[in-house]
Amino acid sequence: MVSRVARRSRDTGLLNASLWLVLLTTGALVARLYQLDPPALRWDEGWSLAHASLPWGQLSEIALADRHPPLYFAMLKLWLVTGKSRWGIRFLSVLPGVLAVPLIYLVARAWMCDAVERCQRPLTDASARARLPLLAAAFAAFWPLLVYYGQVARMYSWSALWVLAAAYCALSAATARTGDRSDAPPGSWWKQGSLWPDVGLVLTSAAALYTLYHTAWAIAGLWLYVALTQSRRIGRLIVLGLITLGLFAPWLVQAIGIIGERLGAPTTVARSLGDWMRLLWAPIEGLAFVQGSGRRALLALGALLALGLILGRPRRSDLVRLALPALVLGLSVVGVAVGSQQLWFAVRHLVPATPFLGLLLAWVLDRLAARWWPMCAVALLGLALVYGPAATGFVYEKTLEVTDPFDASADHRFLAQHARPDDLVFFNTLAKAGWYENQRGPEDPAWSAVMRWEPIIEPMAQTRERVLDAVRQHERLWFVLYQGDYGPNADLVAWLNQTLYPAHAEWQGDTLYLAYVAPREAGTDHALEADFAQGVRLVAARWPATARIGGGLAVTLTWEADGPLQNSYKVFVHLVDAQGRVVAQHDGAPAAGMAPTDGWTAGTRLTDRHGVLLPVGVTEPLALRVGLYNPADGSRLLLDSGTDALDLGTISLTP
Repeated sequence: MVSRVARRSRDTGLLNASLWLVLLTTGALVARLYQLDPPALRWDEGWSLAHASLPWGQLSEIALADRHPPLYFAMLKLWLVTGKSRWGIRFLSVLPGVLAVPLIYLVARAWMCDAVERCQRPLTDASARARLPLLAAAFAAFWPLLVYYGQVARMYSWSALWVLAAAYCALSAATARTGDRSDAPPGSWWKQGSLWPDVGLVLTSAAALYTLYHTAWAIAGLWLYVALTQSRRIGRLIVLGLITLGLFAPWLVQAIGIIGERLGAPTTVARSLGDWMRLLWAPIEGLAFVQGSGRRALLALGALLALGLILGRPRRSDLVRLALPALVLGLSVVGVAVGSQQLWFAVRHLVPATPFLGLLLAWVLDRLAARWWPMCAVALLGLALVYGPAATGFVYEKTLEVTDPFDASADHRFLAQHARPDDLVFFNTLAKAGWYENQRGPEDPAWSAVMRWEPIIEPMAQTRERVLDAVRQHERLWFVLYQGDYGPNADLVAWLNQTLYPAHAEWQGDTLYLAYVAPREAGTDHALEADFAQGVRLVAARWPATARIGGGLAVTLTWEADGPLQNSYKVFVHLVDAQGRVVAQHDGAPAAGMAPTDGWTAGTRLTDRHGVLLPVGVTEPLALRVGLYNPADGSRLLLDSGTDALDLGTISLTP
């Protein structure tokens, strides 16, 4: 029977712990809300927004080909009902980062009193028993890596929350089986014989796997720890593990091909012990967050852990308990190191395991405090000095993935000036589509995707089908191609030039903007005998008699030549009003640049497609004129009649 004084002391300690926990949780929220909105969306954040904006079927299809499973994108898609502002979509990552603070507190309490060893401290020592969980909560609240990715519109903070939730369920399961509630927090949701911890373990483990593939290492370490420390439940754990794998199997069966493809094509192959040491060293430095704090952080962290282990004098039961962070961190370091052979090391892949570094640090600091509290205070001050600059500066600069200047608004700015609301825009990478979606308003055109750039290069057959489906509904299509017609984009551009009618081509930075006309009608063929200088003849043309205001006009020209021309000429197609003003045009080298005139030979005959984007402010009939000019000086090839352009006919405009 606990005495009244002891009970009062315990209640006071719990109240103080609760107040500290509220303060730490509030601090975590403030740290993640600070500077949440100002930075432009990074490349991966743009990808997240675009991916979540896709129809459900395409969302799953893209996730199968991507490096990440679909749960986060599905959650973000539902979250987008609140809006698509930078602050809004990032707040979805703030939530799990804040919730992780009270959750790791509960994990730490359960970890202190699991099946390995029930609490040895008396109930009256509530403050001492709350110290380790509060230290772990402080780590989750302010550790720079967790704050960094707690502000990024990606799945990483959710992956850490799911793994922590699985740990809480796993550690709680032993208490639920034995009925030991001596250290259960008020309002605990288990009771003796309850199945809920087991159900929670299965669901949260599956959720972690559906959020980030790299959570597999942390989940494996957790389950291995449970199996080692709860050996009497090994049969039950096997069943629960099979159920977890069964929940993940429907996705894994579909994704195994792309996972195997990526694993089978390493960019870096470790052949020697030195190679493996370098691969392992990178994630070790990542856990210490040297990316923002420098190598001194690793030295300080290593020295603190060594000091705590030496002075803490861990007993056998402590060593068994410490196996939890050791297994989770160790397997995660090895797993991420192996994975870095397929792409590159990315510190974000360590986020699911990082809270367990917090458990380890909390244990060390707790032992130092138990020996002599000033040692703990000095250690905390040292950590603050080492990590302070990163926590207050580097974290909010967000330069881990992107260091070069970029303009996330460039695509929207260009399209707002050139495209119409009923056009359709295709992006070859979802990152740029997300940047556009973030700024797209009601008067901006909708968008779709043709995945022709890393990390997803879809088959051209799939791309063609999506574009042809769009042609049935849209007369004007825009393509925003990162890296232009280079690499995988080349096949797409070649097919577009042969299938549709090129209407605009413009480079800005590393992006090529292309516009095409998809005509509603084929037009009428006209036989011609128009002789230009230097042996060039226009022998046929096809164009429609009418065009829609604000739509597009498709013109097909057939050229013949007696031989190469002295210069590389461009073809112009003009629409001219009654006053002789050019109101719409398309200029380009023949055959979309694939057949320059200085490469023609005797007997050359080629088909040349041109699309013209029509304005909305003109309703009168327009004259259609064509010709050739030298882009170097603007001089035109003359016809035999002495004119410098051929009038093909009149185009009537319709609403």
